[in-house]
Amino acid sequence: MSIELVDAQCGFGGATPGDPSIVGADQLVADLKRIGLTRALPRLLPEEIEIDAPAANARLYAACAEHPGLSPCPIVVPSGGGDLPSEEEQVSALLAQGAASACIRPDRDYWTLAPWNCDALFHALEQRRVPLMVSLAKLGIEAIGGLAERYPDLPFLMVEASYRQYRSLVPLLAAFPRTYLVLGGGYAVHGGLEHLAATVGAERVVFGTGFPVTEPMTAVTYLMYSGLSEEQKQLVGAGNLDRLTGGIQR
Repeated sequence: MSIELVDAQCGFGGATPGDPSIVGADQLVADLKRIGLTRALPRLLPEEIEIDAPAANARLYAACAEHPGLSPCPIVVPSGGGDLPSEEEQVSALLAQGAASACIRPDRDYWTLAPWNCDALFHALEQRRVPLMVSLAKLGIEAIGGLAERYPDLPFLMVEASYRQYRSLVPLLAAFPRTYLVLGGGYAVHGGLEHLAATVGAERVVFGTGFPVTEPMTAVTYLMYSGLSEEQKQLVGAGNLDRLTGGIQR
């Protein structure tokens, strides 16, 4: 059986201080093609010196428009400062651009996860069922659990997981049925996929590579050589993500 893979944890176009090299969309597409992937949900990465979210989104949209298999994952920000369109307008705009998810970076964009600051943003995403990528490395597992509890109908795609979080990650997935673990980056737990499938279900895991930080084949090997059944690998590889993005209220 052929297993289709869609990359839900990858990026291009960003920069870090002191490093003049920038990975472009062409390189992402070439690297994914090398391992048999044709679809991805990229963000602008790395994000260390990307301080202008609208400008970053514009570059992301333009690059993805040149590659039909790329569905952009833009940044969304609360509009309480009056310098950005309303939350509903942001969500409508990203969907008009063909986005299949959105991401947040509160520290980088100078806002807080307190309800009085971001309720409007999360409710706008929840109403349209837009999957939201949240970084376990940057937000922390307790903060993400708090968001999942406050917004039970919003799908959360948890990226940048560490194997050290596993003892808390499994209970979080068990407690909140709209949370999903995305593979990729440095994540690898011996027997972890099999344990997740047995406890919370393979329906709660989504494939990702971690590109450009990580060699994409690492995640492919982790999934393909796991003890999951062919049907479960299909779910993780593309089925779960397609189900989530297919539920977006466009």
